Amino acid sequence: MKFVTVISIIVLFFVEVCFAADCRIQRVEWAGERSEFDEFSMSAAVGAPCDSWSVLKQKLLRYYEDHGFLGAKLQVNVDSAGVMKCELNRGDGWVWAEPENLDSGATDIEVFRLLSGIEIGGAVSLSDLERSENRLARLGYYEQTADVRLFRDPVRNRVIPAYSMRAAAVSYAEGFLTYSSDENVWDGHADLSLYNILGTGRDLHLEGNSQENARRLEGLYRERFIFGTSWDVMLRGFFEDDSLSRNSRIEVGVSRNIGFSFDVSAFVGIGNDEKSSSFELSFVSFDRSVLPRSGTSLDVSLAWIMDRPDSLDSYLRLNASLVHYMPLYKNFIVRYSAAAGTVLPSGGTYSRDDLFALGGMDSFKGMMSRFVRARAFGFSQAAILWQDGYDLSIELFYQPGLYRRMAPFHGWAREHDYGIGFTQYRKSWSFSIYYALRNGCDYLDGVLGFGAKTLF
Repeated sequence: MKFVTVISIIVLFFVEVCFAADCRIQRVEWAGERSEFDEFSMSAAVGAPCDSWSVLKQKLLRYYEDHGFLGAKLQVNVDSAGVMKCELNRGDGWVWAEPENLDSGATDIEVFRLLSGIEIGGAVSLSDLERSENRLARLGYYEQTADVRLFRDPVRNRVIPAYSMRAAAVSYAEGFLTYSSDENVWDGHADLSLYNILGTGRDLHLEGNSQENARRLEGLYRERFIFGTSWDVMLRGFFEDDSLSRNSRIEVGVSRNIGFSFDVSAFVGIGNDEKSSSFELSFVSFDRSVLPRSGTSLDVSLAWIMDRPDSLDSYLRLNASLVHYMPLYKNFIVRYSAAAGTVLPSGGTYSRDDLFALGGMDSFKGMMSRFVRARAFGFSQAAILWQDGYDLSIELFYQPGLYRRMAPFHGWAREHDYGIGFTQYRKSWSFSIYYALRNGCDYLDGVLGFGAKTLF
């Protein structure tokens, strides 16, 4: 008798295993509240194995967590006939209360709430909370000391997001000196950037560049959240003096963050017998502000220049740049970047300040800063980086590109720049060196750059 019982158990076990292997969901039945969206979301399980519904369940629950229903629950059972029975309980809806920073000394609390991007009174969304954390990390103003915590106020169904953001040493002063043995030219560059001044979110950037026959000074000031709105006011300008001309321009504009990662800006300006208006769009999704390992940045600029006395035509100046970081293996990272710009219409004679200045770390690295002017240009760059945390970065780069030559030359000129860069960090200091070569140059006739930077 015992032998028969054992045999029966074994047979039933194999029958259940075979049934589970061949079991398919035939239909979906609902109990209690649901919507057409709920039915559509779970209907994808029909025809799938009986144990494949958990992914659909998590997606549906995440949808409700992103629309204010943090306590949503979904019970799912599949019977032997392949009928999947679902019962959804959304629970109460929740809205965002004012964000708090547990390190209250980092920034003025009202400024911090606006910087977080959380819409007070809007439906609670865990996805928005993740994007908010990423946005605050990319600003560079803060160091996150702990994960964000959520506190519930059941009286008004509010959720209070509590961040742990400590003020970071993000303001910096930097000096850079480059030398071209091919041209026997020295180039000096200085940069002072003040971020989140006195915890108000205000930023100030001053940048100067000097060569043997040219000098340039430019600056930008940002006033955050003017009159308590989500708009920033910015003032920027430049002055440039070289062997051929002297140019300057001052612009005032407004900027606003949209969708956590996007910023839009509009400027109007006046310069040497000219007026200008521009529209700019930027997108940043880097994982961190210093030595990013992943993410993308995109900048697009359209500027309309009017009323030049040396041309009968107004013209449009277009410029775009892209940078993308992707982890490759352990400490190895791939960076891809590209940029392009043009002036339309292509005919006419324009002043030098209206054309693209190429050279230096921002464009063709194998050239000195602002080595050449062009009416149109384009380049791409591939680099392999090795990063040891926040302490060391080594990169190898290759950069093909081309640009439209100006009179008395004609046609396009091709560039192939390549080289190596090295940056060493020591607490609040960093030291960098890079060596870049151009196509057709001797290996000893490159551009050598030295830099020192301090954070405070």
